[in-house]
Amino acid sequence: MKKKWMGRVLSAGLITVALLGGQAPTEAASDHIRVALFIDTGQGYRGVVPSVTLTAEKGMEVTLAGPDGESELPDLKAKAARYRVDEYHLVVAQTPDWNQAQQVAQLLSQRKYEGSIQVAKRGGQTVYQVVSGTYDTYQAAANQAAAVAQATGQKPVVQGPLRLEAGQFKSLSEAQKWQEAFEQKGIPAYPVLLSDGKKVKYAVWIGDEVSQEALAALARKASSAVPGFSYKTPDSKSYVVLKQDVYGSPDEPIWKYVFSPQAKLTVEAKKAEPEALIGVVERDQRTYRGEMELSEYNGHLTVVNELPLEEYLYGVVGSEMAPGWPLEALKTQAVLSRTRALWQGNKYGIANVSDTVVEQAYYGYGKESEDVRVAVDETAGEAIYYQGKLVESLFYSNAGGMTADGTEVWGNPVPYLRPVESDDTYPMVTANLWYRVQLADGTIGYVRSDLVQQTGDANGARTGVITTENTNLRTGPSTTTHKVLSTLPSGAQVTILSEEPEENAYAWTRGPFTSAELTALLNANQDKQKAPRIPGNVTSLKVTKRGPSGRVIAMEANGVPIAVSSPDAFRSLFQQGGNSLRSTKFDVEVIQGDKQAGPQFLFRGYGFGHGLGVSQYGARAMAEKGYDYLQILQHYYQDVTIDK
Repeated sequence: MKKKWMGRVLSAGLITVALLGGQAPTEAASDHIRVALFIDTGQGYRGVVPSVTLTAEKGMEVTLAGPDGESELPDLKAKAARYRVDEYHLVVAQTPDWNQAQQVAQLLSQRKYEGSIQVAKRGGQTVYQVVSGTYDTYQAAANQAAAVAQATGQKPVVQGPLRLEAGQFKSLSEAQKWQEAFEQKGIPAYPVLLSDGKKVKYAVWIGDEVSQEALAALARKASSAVPGFSYKTPDSKSYVVLKQDVYGSPDEPIWKYVFSPQAKLTVEAKKAEPEALIGVVERDQRTYRGEMELSEYNGHLTVVNELPLEEYLYGVVGSEMAPGWPLEALKTQAVLSRTRALWQGNKYGIANVSDTVVEQAYYGYGKESEDVRVAVDETAGEAIYYQGKLVESLFYSNAGGMTADGTEVWGNPVPYLRPVESDDTYPMVTANLWYRVQLADGTIGYVRSDLVQQTGDANGARTGVITTENTNLRTGPSTTTHKVLSTLPSGAQVTILSEEPEENAYAWTRGPFTSAELTALLNANQDKQKAPRIPGNVTSLKVTKRGPSGRVIAMEANGVPIAVSSPDAFRSLFQQGGNSLRSTKFDVEVIQGDKQAGPQFLFRGYGFGHGLGVSQYGARAMAEKGYDYLQILQHYYQDVTIDK
């Protein structure tokens, strides 16, 4: 096994924490990093699954490690395998009918419950068990069983990790023969791989019981049906129970490694060209370099991808910045991402970082490209330091023309980050054009310009007709963040009031918000912040203070100050349809409505992200003008050094 990159625990790198200056480099950091793909961090972020399916083109090598030793497990010749911690779970349905099992699994999915199909033999007949969830206590499983029953009309049964050992054998094939003998008698039985020092032992365990009383009853049944075994409680803490699941075709089930909570499995892809990659089906079928470590952490299955730091950056840079951008921009991102990874230290105890934007996006091998690899290789080992300490490396999509000061995001200054100009207009220049139009009944909305044919002028205003059937009239100039007001037929006449680019990383709008929407939203926030409520319906919404870059740092509604934990929190405060404001660099436009509904409020803003550190679009523009990555970094970061 490779040396783990596990330095001392350092402070968190989330945008909600205040910075005082810098951070000491991690202690004894090696050239490897551990990335959590699925983890319950215990720190507010939770992304877990009951089981995970790994794939590899040439098959996988699996190592079992735990209190009883570390052993390489036998090669099961599998290009795909599923992994699950040995805990309580639900069997929602059991049937010999494959189609019926599929229907139950689909029903679970529709009701937002996990469901996989396990293959078993009972009395010589193949049955399909629809399995859902893992739970570290019987009570948790029983509670979930009641909820699943109510939601699906099925009758889930709780099964557990309590079993009896029938015997140990010299080979896996011998264990499988005895497994079949028990199954012929209707007794659930499984081959088991046991770690014994560096050796692997083979056993047959029976049952999936939830209590000692159930184990005693199973022992009596087994002694009568298959005499000659002692049927003792297993004493091994490092084991894998081998079951089988359906993955694709029911005719070719895959192995399911059900491993002990005290142990961990390490899975590596066998050598292949061009790279030995491991696929993770439940992570959008992405593929990854390095190895996968599976264990129980905080009561849940945890999947950690360990790989060389520089190879991790191949996936990060390609995820955070588009391949094909100027090389110096990609090199800028490589140094930023390396710095951010190093800065995290041993953030989660079991892993240095997650694969999400909580730290930085990491979407694996599929995001790599040759130019990205060149950018990482040509900056190998380089990171950003302020007064000898790693900076908290901050970057985002677009500054909207000027970067932020620390006071505009966290409320306190950051010594190496001061507002600087940033040429971020590229997304606006290349954006599609939209028309703001008015219908004959007075309705105002937005239509993409290529769906309108101009017909002339009427009373000083441009007119046009819709050229396609079922054209959406939207509340704003985008298809992703603005809702549909109505659908227009081909030939519908419109008056073109104005035109503007499609919402993009540089320029955007949100809203309009009605007075009632803002009143409910703001009073919920005021209650949460234990601040005075807004009197009456919102009729006035004003920016009362801006920071050095023009970002909003204080607002009032009906004359009452709006309470926020930090200035950057205004972004998440004004949500509509699950979409937050893209930045705090915005103006509020008041649109007068009818007297009964009151005014509406439109947010018109610039930039995408918190604004601290490097604007990725700004880095692109500087690279296109001939600046190298060191000049770009030292434009956005002041008084820093870039060192290996």
